[in-house]
Amino acid sequence: MEGVGHVINQERAKEIGSHIYDFIKKQRETGMEGIDHRIVSVNGTKMHIAEKGQGPVVLFLHGFPELWYSWRHQIHALSSLGYHAVAAYLRGFGDTEAPASITSYTCDHIVNDLIALMDSLGLEQVFLVAHDWGTIMGWYLCLFKPERVKAFVCLSVPFAPRSPQMKPMDRIFQAPGEIEAEIAEIGTANVLKTIFSIRKPGPPCFPKGNAFGISTNASISLPSWLSEDELTYYVTKFDQKGFTGGLNYHRAIDQNWEVTEKWTGVQVKVPMKFIVGDLDMVYTTLGTKEYIHNGDFKKDVPFLERRCDGRGGARMEEGIDHRIVSVNGIKMHIAEKGQGPVVLFLHGFPELWYSWRHQIHALSSLGYHAVAPDLRGFGDTEAPTSITSYTCDHIVNDLVALIDSLGVEQVFLVAHDWGAIMGWYLCLFKPVRVKAFVCLSVPFTPRSPQMKPMDRMRGFFGDDYYICRFQAPGEIEAEIAEFGTTNVLKTIFSIRKPGPPCFPKGNAFGIRTNASISLPSWLSEDELTYYVTKFDQKGFTGGLNYYRAIDQNWEVTEKWTGVQVKVPVKFIVGDLDMVYTTLGTKEYIHNGGFKKDVPFLEEAVVMEGVGHFINQEKAEEIGSHIYDFIKKFK
Repeated sequence: MEGVGHVINQERAKEIGSHIYDFIKKQRETGMEGIDHRIVSVNGTKMHIAEKGQGPVVLFLHGFPELWYSWRHQIHALSSLGYHAVAAYLRGFGDTEAPASITSYTCDHIVNDLIALMDSLGLEQVFLVAHDWGTIMGWYLCLFKPERVKAFVCLSVPFAPRSPQMKPMDRIFQAPGEIEAEIAEIGTANVLKTIFSIRKPGPPCFPKGNAFGISTNASISLPSWLSEDELTYYVTKFDQKGFTGGLNYHRAIDQNWEVTEKWTGVQVKVPMKFIVGDLDMVYTTLGTKEYIHNGDFKKDVPFLERRCDGRGGARMEEGIDHRIVSVNGIKMHIAEKGQGPVVLFLHGFPELWYSWRHQIHALSSLGYHAVAPDLRGFGDTEAPTSITSYTCDHIVNDLVALIDSLGVEQVFLVAHDWGAIMGWYLCLFKPVRVKAFVCLSVPFTPRSPQMKPMDRMRGFFGDDYYICRFQAPGEIEAEIAEFGTTNVLKTIFSIRKPGPPCFPKGNAFGIRTNASISLPSWLSEDELTYYVTKFDQKGFTGGLNYYRAIDQNWEVTEKWTGVQVKVPVKFIVGDLDMVYTTLGTKEYIHNGGFKKDVPFLEEAVVMEGVGHFINQEKAEEIGSHIYDFIKKFK
């Protein structure tokens, strides 16, 4: 800092405070907070490990081009659940030593590294979790030393039994220095972005001269699950270390075949769960699906419990109970799981209880009773026909009656979109019933006594503004019917365009005839089917009536004009959320207006590169945010 002396923390107190906060915030956002690092001596090399927590050890093995950092989310999750999470930089990666010889990267060397690491931790056995090349080495560890692995969670790469007839086919990355030169030419950042974004079915081919298919000066987007700060961590480490160590795993494939001759035909006898995405290039490569599903995988790995597509709809419903409760004159469907303090989840539009499937599992596993209703008008909850039945007082009375039916005085409240709006009304009308509120996407909106909300919105955004377009009963429903529930939901779930969404008459959703609309990365076909089935059964009118009752809410809440919300609140929003990017919202959140209206607002978190459906797009992180906040009040 220019012009500043030695006692910098006092001379530039505010600036230093900001620097500290920005750095700590970055550490939290990039998953580094609370993780310890050290170097251990294993099998003649110095290995860097990252670790957190106490309890049984879960050993994480990364792939290529990855690092220990690929497991940052799981390290936090497992350590919070009573495990000692340990993630190593494998030989040749990051801050672990990288021998020069290709022969130093054969499976026997890597397995000996892992055995020595376990010994250094004073362990006889570990729970093993691995991905990509980490998985391949995990299979060798289970094959050579099954007594050291209590159970194995394997991602992406199934076991590959040794064929005695033929060496593995020489494939990409074999000639030392060749692919490294192409990486250097194109740049580490572009190469990593390209590899991390691969979703094309089948075996990846890297033609000479342009292995990664990157055109000069091309702008390559990050995948939705990776932030710029997270990418920077990878880029920095690979720029420091280079790619040769990791590439040498590919170059030692034939040597592994020679080393493992005596294990030909030997089964892997370790309890094992296998998880793969249906767009994974390994899964879509010729023969892999057949091997996994037709019995051969189970034959080679007899203790296999198989599961494909980690986001399958049926899987996400496992262990969740459903029932109908009578509340405020209607029958309400709720989904619930767990025992303990109640966490009440409120969904938005066009959503259902199902939007909280990830968090229901996460919070119930942490000692909470997770409860997610289908709100009035949605899913398997009754849908009164009158628009006046959807005003905030009716919805709040539904929620209070639900809380009463659960036999509790207070709940932890978590809500998104219209659920968040109704959550604010619950906190405003009945603050004694809410212990703390985690609010996603929609900040509090104080009542303006001067103008009705719909007049204000038409004046600001025009008649094509989506809320204005939803006002006429039956009109938008007819357009949805024309384009089909599937296409409409795909379109809405994929919205990432900044600013207020406008739905022009005639083609509200901008869908071209016979257009193929991709799913967002966070949603599977099975999950989409759940939504489509429920909305096809119920229709959209109940959910749309929340919009049609906006002016009536303004009338109902006259006596709450100027009243503050006095409940502890944590607010979380994506920086690509259409609500956040709408005129005036950022200023209200960050310039003091929000804190003035909600004096117990503890934190406003903005997640980079995340859209509106934040609880599904960043399911694990949102689960952690919820737990980190509410555990203070438990």
